[in-house]
Parts: sequence; C-alpha cells; structure tokens
Amino acid sequence: MKQRSLVRALSAISASSLLIMLFAGAPAKAATGPDNPVPNKLITSSSVGIQMFMYNWNSIGNECVNVLGPEGIDWVQTSPPQEHVKGAQWWVHYQPVSYKLESSLGSERQFRAMVAKCNSVGVQVIVDAVINHMANQSGVGWAGSTFTKYNYPGIYNSTDFHSGLTDHSSPRYCTHSINSYDSIPETTSCELGGLPDLATEKPNVRQTIADYLNHMLDIGVAGFRVDAAKHIGSDDLGAIVSMLHPVNGHAPYISSEVIGNASQNSPFTTLPYAGSNNVGDVWSWGSKVTFMNALKSMDLSVFANQGWAAGFNGNNNTITIVSNHDDEHHGPSALTYRDTTRFTLANMVLLAVPFGKPELYTGYAFTDENNGPGTDYTVNPNGVVMDAWCPLVDSKPTKIQDGSGLYGCLQRQTAIKAMIDWHHQAGTSPTANISAGTGTNRGVLSFSRGTNFVAMNPIGTPRTVTVKTGLAGGTYCDSVSGGVVAFKTVKKVKSCLGTKVIVNAKGSASITIAGTTAVALTIANKIG
Repeated sequence: MKQRSLVRALSAISASSLLIMLFAGAPAKAATGPDNPVPNKLITSSSVGIQMFMYNWNSIGNECVNVLGPEGIDWVQTSPPQEHVKGAQWWVHYQPVSYKLESSLGSERQFRAMVAKCNSVGVQVIVDAVINHMANQSGVGWAGSTFTKYNYPGIYNSTDFHSGLTDHSSPRYCTHSINSYDSIPETTSCELGGLPDLATEKPNVRQTIADYLNHMLDIGVAGFRVDAAKHIGSDDLGAIVSMLHPVNGHAPYISSEVIGNASQNSPFTTLPYAGSNNVGDVWSWGSKVTFMNALKSMDLSVFANQGWAAGFNGNNNTITIVSNHDDEHHGPSALTYRDTTRFTLANMVLLAVPFGKPELYTGYAFTDENNGPGTDYTVNPNGVVMDAWCPLVDSKPTKIQDGSGLYGCLQRQTAIKAMIDWHHQAGTSPTANISAGTGTNRGVLSFSRGTNFVAMNPIGTPRTVTVKTGLAGGTYCDSVSGGVVAFKTVKKVKSCLGTKVIVNAKGSASITIAGTTAVALTIANKIG
C-alpha cells in the first residue's frame, strides 16, 4: 500500500462481534486441527510463493491443483476475502465493512473449497489481511451489511477508532489524516488517506481481529500478509499475533507490509509469538526498483555481488519481489505484465539469486489504474469477479492488451516453471563461478549454485558466452527452453525438449542465450 495515495483504499482489517459468537467454539476446534490440514512445512529462503492478485477463489483452487502444486509453488497469496464496500475497483477489497468471508471474489463456501484444494497439493494459502482500518464511507456492503464510517453494527462503534477515543489526552487520539509517515504515534494512530483507524491497542479490538484471523486458520489457512502493518505498529500487531491459533504446532506465517528499508521495518521481523521463536517477514521494497533498473538498462551486473541487497533485512526475513499490486497499478515503479519478456526474465533472476524468499506476481490487464478485473453482473448485481482467463499462448511471455480482461498467468510460463525447479534444487547453496560478462557481452550474468548453473541475457538479441559452469563434464538439457522428458520404459534415458549444452571436462561451456531470456542447467537434466 502506498502512503501517498488516498484513492487506494489501502488495508483494512476488522472483526465482527457477530462472528465472536460464531467463533466461540474455535479454540476447542483448533486443538484438533483445521478443517483442511495445512501442508507441514515452513516458508524459508528455499521456498517459492506467488501473489495471485484478484484471482477469484475458484480460479486459485483450480490453479493450485493443475499448475501451482505440480510446479512446486510453496504458497499462494490471495487478495482480501472479507466483505467490502460495493464497487468495481480493485481497491474496494481494502475497505472492509465486516468480517464475513463474502466478497466479489467468492463466498465462504468457495473460499473453503479453494483452501482445501491448495492444501491437498502442498500449496499453503496466505491471506491478505486488512486489519488496520475500516471503510471510508457509509452504506451497504457487498454482502448486505449496513454501516457508517466509525460504526459497524455488531462489530465496532466510534470509540473503537483512534478518532473516537474518549480520552482525548491519549497519545493515540487523532482525528486527522497522517501528515508525517515516519512519526510515531502519528503513523500508527492517525488516518491513512481518511480510512478510519482502528484502536488496535484496545483489548476488544484485538480480540475481534484475532477471531477473524483464527476463523480462517481453522479453515486451513497457513498465515497472513498484513496490509498496512506499519500503520498498526509492531507492538499492537505482535499482541494480536500472539492470540492466533498455531499451524502444525508453530505460529502461523506472518509477513508485514512496511514500506521502507531495514531501518524502518526491522521491528516487524522480531514480533513476539507466544510459545514460538518464529519471527515475521517484511518485503524488500528496494528489490523491485533494482530489478526494474537492471532490466531496463539491459545490465545484470548489479547481481554479480550482494551489494544490491544492502538495506534489506536478513535473508530469512525478507520477501523479494519484482512487482506487487500497488506498484502495478501506480507505476512506473516496477516492471509489470506490459514489459513482457523483461518482466519474465526479472522473475527468473528473482528465483536465481541466493537472497530472500522470492514471491512471484500475477495480476490482470487493465486500462485505468482503478479498474478491477472482469465481473459478471448476471450472477450478482454487485458483480462477482469472473474466473481468470489466461492468454491463448501461455507457455511463453505473451503481450496482452490493456483492458482485455486477460490475466498475466506468469506461473504457466515454461521458463518460470523451470526456474522454480532450479530454485528448489539450488536450496541454500551460495553463488560461485560468477561472471557479469565482458566487452559486447557485458551485463550478461552467469553463476552456479551447487549443482545448478544459470546464464541470463537481458539484451534483446542472442549472445554467446564462454563461462565456467561449475558442473561436471557432459551434455545438459536447458530447462528454460523445454527441459527433458524421461521415458519410463527405458531406464535413465531422457529426451531433450530444450537446447543442448555441452560442458567440457574442466566445467566450461560455450553457451548461446536467446534475447531477454536465460539458460538454466541442473544435474537432474544431465543427459549424457
């Protein structure tokens, strides 16, 4: 969420007192586990996630089964699921009016089905949680809840917001919008773009939010991306997180949206979890700028050392990204689907470098930055988001027209699937045999990690480089251009669908890399 934008209904989380009665039996239920068992794994730097922005629940569930699970995606980040204000814009989902799991992305029944499908194939579900504020308007919500700003019947009244605190001498009392985004308590107590700021220091507000989040944990959600976490504050957020039900015996996964570098967001990487030593994660806001500048200047040499990661938090506390929904809709501060091959290659670099927890991004084509995806008003007069439509040719970077209604579907591209597998095989291995190219090949980056090698060409024309791969001599099949097919009838015999690369006995190879793409070799794709 961007500080400077008021039109963006940034983040909001609310919990419903009506739902508190519904959640009364939740603790006992949590003792026996969620409705849908969560894949028993932690999100680490060896993991890969994807933000599927404004994909409806039906589309995400099907994508988990058909694509994400088979290709090894570890977690999927969804858009906010709670009831929101009416409207066709994407940002209405960041103006909640209740904690019902009813939105234009689907019903609670469809949400449950999505979680069950994703969990069944090893993909954890991370939900975008809007818990800093409520809606900046009055009316009737998407699912029929009536509300006014500062009054959400059965959930919150005016005294549950910082603007309505009865103690006007409190340092948390504030009736205006944030003026200084680095001033505490102003940034955690005043209104973000006029959005009513919840008094998250109050016990009843914390309990209401925790009940909402626990409801989803009991369904089988693995954790949350906390929207506008900076404006909640690490102390308040830590207290709320400590009230959450465990996932597979440990704290649920938490990642906080805190714009800035490590000096500004490091408090959110040390949140106090009850009975756990786990800590939260934050996004590396500088990484998307680094990727954009490198690809647009057609020079990847910045990735030849770890200097580009200066100002980030630790490797296992940082989520690295090429883009996200805010940057895509309020650019040009990151690469997007409009950059086609450069966007794909940037995400391949993201999966190759040995830093952070990479999260891919896929959204939809739009004309106006406020536009939401295609909706079907014949199903619901408020307009339900239709199932995702991918480009006709989705195995390679495809130019999609603004406003076409098509989704980017980055996850279906052959090159991305190859690099997800490459990332998993590389694990925690450090880089070696690093080259940033010389002469006419300057900016062409190559390196090895364990028994994996990658060479990436940011230039639009083919380049041939002679490099040390760090691999054993033999013939390898490039994963990016197709990889191999193993024939079960003939043991250990493989057919190469990609480009063949010969590595000599000293581990060197002459490799031709097509324009704006990469060549990726793994020991698993050694064919001779």
